[in-house]
Amino acid sequence: MKKLNKIFILGTSGSGKTTLAKNLSEKMNISHYNLDDFFWYKRFSKKRNPKKRDSMILSILKKRKWIAEGIYGFWTEKFVKKSDLVIWLDYSFGKLSWRNIKRFIKQREKKSDENLKNLIRIIKYVKNYRKGVHGGSYKSHKEIIDKHQINLVIIKNNKQLKEFMKSLDEKRLK
Repeated sequence: MKKLNKIFILGTSGSGKTTLAKNLSEKMNISHYNLDDFFWYKRFSKKRNPKKRDSMILSILKKRKWIAEGIYGFWTEKFVKKSDLVIWLDYSFGKLSWRNIKRFIKQREKKSDENLKNLIRIIKYVKNYRKGVHGGSYKSHKEIIDKHQINLVIIKNNKQLKEFMKSLDEKRLK
């Protein structure tokens, strides 16, 4: 099996991209990057200059090792093409909705500026992810993945995620 130095994690809001990226980063000692940090200058309120963010993305893609996660359609293909492994977190709408509600409650407890409008917007986005045709939709992600011969793991539930993590441990011990 090819060494996994470049991993891209794909999935809609609440799928667990950031958590998985952090876990893999610690386990494999590889830096991880959240594409939200490149898209937004001020998290979820002020977008970064497109030239600046594209330059930042290119600098990541040139690195020998990285773990990146995100859903932005216009960057997905660049990361998919460069990846040794693509992990697609493809949970049910019910699971994703529940996770986004839990995240909202936790952030409210931390006195975050999260509000109910944002939660509703996110749940609508998640609901439309499979129906949509925009760059960050299920359809566009599937087209990108189908277009390239890649090492792909699709995870649809927590049991599959645990099995995947266990298989990584076993491969690293051999």
